[in-house]
Parts: sequence; structure tokens; C-alpha cells
Amino acid sequence: MPLFSRAQTEKARLYLTPLMLAGIFFGLVFSPPFLSVGLIGLVVLGWLDPISGINPRWRENIGAAVRSPFFWAMTSLYLLLLAGFWQTEDWNYYVERLRIKVPLLALPLIWPGLPDLSGREGGWLRGGFVLFLAGVLAAVMVNYALHFEEINLLIGQGQAMPVPRNHIRFSLLVALATLLSVDAYRREVFGWGRLWWLLGGGLFIGQHFLAVRSGLAGAYGGIGVLILALSWGAGRWWPAVVALVGLTLLPVLAYVAVPSFRTKIQYARYELFHRNPAEDTGDYSDEGRLTSLRLGLQVWQDNPWLGIGPGNLRQEMDARYAVALPGAEGKRPHNQFISALAGSGLLGGLVTLGAFLVLGWSGIRQRAPVFLAVWTVFLLSCLVENTLENSAGVSMFCVFLLLLFENGKAKENL
Repeated sequence: MPLFSRAQTEKARLYLTPLMLAGIFFGLVFSPPFLSVGLIGLVVLGWLDPISGINPRWRENIGAAVRSPFFWAMTSLYLLLLAGFWQTEDWNYYVERLRIKVPLLALPLIWPGLPDLSGREGGWLRGGFVLFLAGVLAAVMVNYALHFEEINLLIGQGQAMPVPRNHIRFSLLVALATLLSVDAYRREVFGWGRLWWLLGGGLFIGQHFLAVRSGLAGAYGGIGVLILALSWGAGRWWPAVVALVGLTLLPVLAYVAVPSFRTKIQYARYELFHRNPAEDTGDYSDEGRLTSLRLGLQVWQDNPWLGIGPGNLRQEMDARYAVALPGAEGKRPHNQFISALAGSGLLGGLVTLGAFLVLGWSGIRQRAPVFLAVWTVFLLSCLVENTLENSAGVSMFCVFLLLLFENGKAKENL
């Protein structure tokens, strides 16, 4: 007689899966070990089974999953990295890339074995994520109020507002929580109704206080796409026009009303348009970003078809930085697509762009507005950051897109 019955096993899987995802959410904000444990837990839950060894749900659904363009769009980003092994000279960096990016392969493979989270438990998970980020952001705002002058001075020097771990990742998470508050409202999570709109609005306002430009761009872009997608579904466009006009006016209002936002804009304007490099030789963030893009494009131009090799990108960029900006720390290109071009050539650039387009088209085809909005956040992030070159960015990308693609009809075609 088996120790566990099938019903007990599936019930445990149903409760443990949201627990692992909650651990991932916590880990993305506070703790890399929690993130790793959550990801490993999902793999175990999706693939293994205490009764039959291999999860029967996974065996039943994996065939349909691997026939899906969505599956191949996500896994192709990892297969592209694998294809560059023959060019590799810097094996330490290459193996590190393989480890960091493994969720791009592992999560789409095991996701068909996880329980369907499009029901009540999935709603609680989304609502819990919104509440969690709202609580953390509230604490950040309290700290800002207590150290107002000091933090504004740091922002004026190109530094970030103090947040847990990384300010760019945190800002992206706030943008995602803003969009998921709309999902929670549509799913009537906890029966809170319009309170989700208030929470989403508070998160969006808080984004301006954080004054992280990539997060702001993602939030504005995601909200804009969400407005258009919801209007498309409702068949009424005039509310979208009004909402989009209001959205374009918000940065002007934020510049007047939000000190940290105004300070960040003034800093960027000075660096890009008014600084004289001969007189002001300080280390500026935007200069470093633009240099990384310029040098990354140079690497691609010198290796147009297959690139320098994804495992060699760090050493190549370091060598070019040593010539272009002696003494400055080398950076990878602050653009995921330029990184793909430099590392894997035109082939890599086309695969990466194609993967993003297929993921976006999957959301359009399934009419999944929140999924499309979240996809927009990641697309815009990849235009200004190497979002898929760190474990937090890769985990966010995979988990949120896979989770939201389960909504409604999308689950049928996963």
C-alpha cells in the first residue's frame, strides 16, 4: 500500500506550488537563497512524484507544451547560449551564464506538471504578491521621509534610493505588482473590489518616488498597453484615449510634485546635455551605459555573423573598456539585444528578437491583457538593461510570464 494516495499527493502539490512561488517572490526582494529554494522546489513539484517517480500530470501535458511556440520562444534563449559553447575561451563566465539562465530551460519544461493556478489559489497568489510589494514599498517610503535630505542628495549624485537589494530589480517588481493589481481586481481576489485599484495606484505613485528610469519606463509602457488591450476587449476606444492623455501628463505632474523624481530628471539632463567632460570628469551612470552600448555594437560590427561568443563577452568588453575608459570598470552592454548581437552575432540577435515577438504574439492571440502588459515591462527593461543576465531578472521573466500565460484561454494552448 503506497504511503501517499494520488489524491493526497495532488492536494499537497496544489498547496506547495503557491508556497514555492511565494518563496520566489520573497527571494526576489530580499534573499537569493529563498529564490533558489523556490525555483528548485518548483522543478521537483513539476517533474517528480512520490508514487510513480515521474509526475503523471507532466507526462500527460509535456507533449502539448513542446508543440507550443510559447515554449520554444522561451527555451530558445537558453538554447542560443548552449549553441555558443564552441567559441568559448572564458569558461568561468560561460558556466556562470549557463547556471544563471537555466530557468529559461527548466521552468518551461516542468511547468506543464504544476497544478492549474488559474483559479482561487492563483488569485490569492497574485493578490498576495501585490500586498507584499505594497508593504515593502511603504517601508521604503517611510525611510525616505525619515532621511529626506540625505536621500535626495544621493539621487542628485546619480545614486539610487535605498531599497532591498537592487534598485532596478525592485523597481521592476513594483511595476509588475502595479499591473497584477488590475489582474487581482478582475479576478475579484479576496472580494476587495476597487481596493485593488487603490493599491495599484499607490504602487504607481511610489514608482515615481523611487525615480528608477527603467522601472518607470516599464510601468508607463505596461499601463499603456494594458489600457489599449482592455479597450480592445471592450470594443470602446474613447476611454483609452482619455486614459492615455492623462498618462502622458503624469510625468509633468510628478516633476512638480515629487522631489526625488525631479532630482533624477535634473541629474540626467545635466549629464546628457550640460556637462563638460573636460571640466567634470566624475563617473556618471548614463555615460557608462552609453559607452557600453557603443562598445557592444563595435564588438558586433567586428564579428557580425556569429558574434564573439556568449562566453567571451565579458573579457572582450573589459578589454575594450580598458582602451576607451582607462581605469573604469568594464560593463556588459546595457541592452539585452545588443548583448545578443555582440555575443552571438546577427543569428543571436534575430533569435532573441524573434523569441520576444513570439511571446508577445502569444498574448495577443489569447487576448491576455495583463500578460501583454507584463511582457511589455520585460521588453522595455531589456532595451535599457541586461535583464536576462542575472538570476533575479531571469527568474522574474520566466515565473511571471509562465504564471500569467495560464489565465483564461492561454492555459489551453500552453
